[in-house]
Amino acid sequence: MQASVIHEDNATRKLAVEVPYDAMLPYFEEALAMYREEAQIEGFRKGKAPKDVIQKKFGNMIEAEALEVVVEDFYREALEATKTEAIAIGKIENMDYKKGQPLKFDVTVEIMPKYDVKNYKGLNLKREVHKITDEEVTGAFDRLRESYSTTKETDVIAAGNFATVDIQVLDESGTPLIGKKYEDRRIPLTRQFVGQDFIDGLIGAKTGDMRTLDVAKRPPQEGEDIATIEKEKYQVTVRKIEEMQLPALDDEFAKDLGFETFELLKADMHKNLSERWEQESEQKFREALIDEIIKQNEIPAPEPLVDNSLQRIGRMIKERLKGQPVKDELIAERYRPSAIREVKWTLAKRKIIEQENLKVEDADVQAYREKTAKQNKVPLEQINVHFHTETEQRNFEDYLLEEKAAKLIADSAKVEEVPDMLSEEKK
Repeated sequence: MQASVIHEDNATRKLAVEVPYDAMLPYFEEALAMYREEAQIEGFRKGKAPKDVIQKKFGNMIEAEALEVVVEDFYREALEATKTEAIAIGKIENMDYKKGQPLKFDVTVEIMPKYDVKNYKGLNLKREVHKITDEEVTGAFDRLRESYSTTKETDVIAAGNFATVDIQVLDESGTPLIGKKYEDRRIPLTRQFVGQDFIDGLIGAKTGDMRTLDVAKRPPQEGEDIATIEKEKYQVTVRKIEEMQLPALDDEFAKDLGFETFELLKADMHKNLSERWEQESEQKFREALIDEIIKQNEIPAPEPLVDNSLQRIGRMIKERLKGQPVKDELIAERYRPSAIREVKWTLAKRKIIEQENLKVEDADVQAYREKTAKQNKVPLEQINVHFHTETEQRNFEDYLLEEKAAKLIADSAKVEEVPDMLSEEKK
């Protein structure tokens, strides 16, 4: 095979390819054998007709199918021979073939545009820091106690109770809407699950009571008067009331959770909250780092790569929604900026890795194992790095190289520590 570059600009490259006739003969033989195996010709058992009979009857189709495979295979060989990195399927043109003669064709492919990434050291970045407050620790313990709570039946509704109710939706005049009755619904009377006006309307109600509630259709925005929000009318009948019984925060509760004393449990809670905030801070810092790299460098976002990113995002969304209909056009419209950003960062880190000659070393794999063991709170011996496919190994190596590139950028940056948004709001 002969392949040469006959035209190139910053976005495309055109190749001229010539395939010798002898190199195509195995393809013709394979196509002929497939037709012979499947063909049913009068006077012959299936798969037993002579080759010349098959050739005479199906020759044009055999040749066309064989040439299609020839072009596909030698197109790939031509890319390798000319060291052409195509980012999309090429366009075959000017195909010329006569029996017994070489096959000639041109192929035009989109290639990676030339670009530089120079501004990635000495960046000005900010890292959010957060100091865990007693209020946060108290809130975490409240949630923990609720997860270990029990209930007992009581007679009068109070905030925080569970109420089993029948709910009938009413129209504006108070007439029940047909098909809009929901029976035996167990509802936690907390603002995380229902609106404050729903809770207020039921406080003080007893088992068997019926109340009519006007409930806002949505939560009020900051500074908005709930009275101005459109309401829905419900008729609620109380069937059962349960009071939450929370465990005491003492050494006995701590021992149930594997700690000798409550103070040790509290220290562990504080540590977990701190680690969670550190992880969130690190994620925000990484996102800011990526944004700054993109801002400081002119990085291309070739359309084929953006399309690939959108397709991947679309698959993730559809999988998450478990078969619910989602229009590809809406995904493309909403997530296109994210796809462009992803492509630009991918190309930027690729260039940085190349320029800095970054490699995956044994120490990088060991650091990954130690970090993963710490995050999952398991012994280091349980973290094994093995792969079932080359793709898995390549993805893992790409991840480690990205981590090295990001660390290189962060280590050279001028980093200012600033309070996180939550801390600022509490001032």
